[in-house]
Amino acid sequence: MRSFAGLIAIAFIASVCFFFLSYNISNFIIEKISDAKTDEKIVSELETYVRENRLGPDSRKALWRWCRKGEVDIEVFVDGHLVFSSIFDVENRQYKMEESEQEKEKARQVRFEDVYADVVFYPYYHMYGKAKGAEIVATTILFIGIVILGVRKKIEYIHLINEEIHVLEGGDLTKEITVKGNDEITMLAESVNEFRKSMLNQMAMIEQLERNSRLTLAEIAHDLRTPLTSLIMYLDFAQKEIEGRETTAELYLARAREKSARLKNLLDQNYSYTTMQDYFQMEKTEEPAYEVLRGFLGDINSGLEREGFFVRSEISFGHSRILVQRDAVGRVFGNLMTNIIKYASKEDEVLVCCRERDKYVEVTAVNRVRIFEGEKPESTGFGSRISKRLMEEMNGDYSAEESGGTFTTTLRFLKI
Repeated sequence: MRSFAGLIAIAFIASVCFFFLSYNISNFIIEKISDAKTDEKIVSELETYVRENRLGPDSRKALWRWCRKGEVDIEVFVDGHLVFSSIFDVENRQYKMEESEQEKEKARQVRFEDVYADVVFYPYYHMYGKAKGAEIVATTILFIGIVILGVRKKIEYIHLINEEIHVLEGGDLTKEITVKGNDEITMLAESVNEFRKSMLNQMAMIEQLERNSRLTLAEIAHDLRTPLTSLIMYLDFAQKEIEGRETTAELYLARAREKSARLKNLLDQNYSYTTMQDYFQMEKTEEPAYEVLRGFLGDINSGLEREGFFVRSEISFGHSRILVQRDAVGRVFGNLMTNIIKYASKEDEVLVCCRERDKYVEVTAVNRVRIFEGEKPESTGFGSRISKRLMEEMNGDYSAEESGGTFTTTLRFLKI
């Protein structure tokens, strides 16, 4: 509504300006033409008409017919007094020729039946009316044209919005509604866009929650598998010992209690992880890379050596600071060491490197893959996915790849 009123106002102002401009231009042109000398042919035609019809200066009807036929306006003066005019009624109007010098210059003497009269010719006066009529018609056409053009653009815009909404109805919420102008239709388009963005955000949140839920359940199963297997094994031992040697049953039961506590701890950790109150919610800090990583790298070296691996280290630190959450880093390094112990060959060395790159501090572990005589231990990759998510949470990166029997794990910590 506001837009349509504005369109009408613009069309009205443009039409009025056009009318006054064309009116002044046409008047100026007609006046210039009228200022020219009277054509002697017109004077001769009037004299002939008066003579043939024996007209006097007051023969109004006959003079009117001649004026209309020849499209010429005249004024007739006798002794300086106006006795006939084809332009206006002279019965109740006193008008003398001496009042207008311009009329004196245009006047021609014409012999009527009984008297000589001064006749002023206006051969182009009728053009004023025609010009005004043409100006009114042109102004009306301009007004209607502007309104139609504006309404047509709005209709085209509505059709465009309708087509884009049909695209949204088809399920493609990435299609943005075109927004142009500043009216109610524009406000509607903006509202549809905001609704579209809100739906996209909600769908992304739902998808992320579903993905996190599936992954969290798998991670819980992964974390609980090892201690649960051990617990079952020790409980089996306890049952067998109770049958024959009750003196050692207490030991096995104590170990079972220890594994149960471990299982409880893992359940608590996974619960906090699922509700985003643990690793992902812990505050991240900016710390020197040397202070954070040297302890974890030392733990990996000593832990692998205790398991019978030969470790070669190439560690170089600068003065960089990195964004970390220490508990998350500990879990990532713990998963790294577990994977090496479980799958790496003890006959080949394990290379652990730490170097500074342009944007990252990079930790790399390279090992040969163990060749198993029997069935290879099952790997679900859950631990690696957990590590990748934790590294991404710290704005870093995690990658692991195998090539030609060599397994390479890379951790990248973002420099601050």
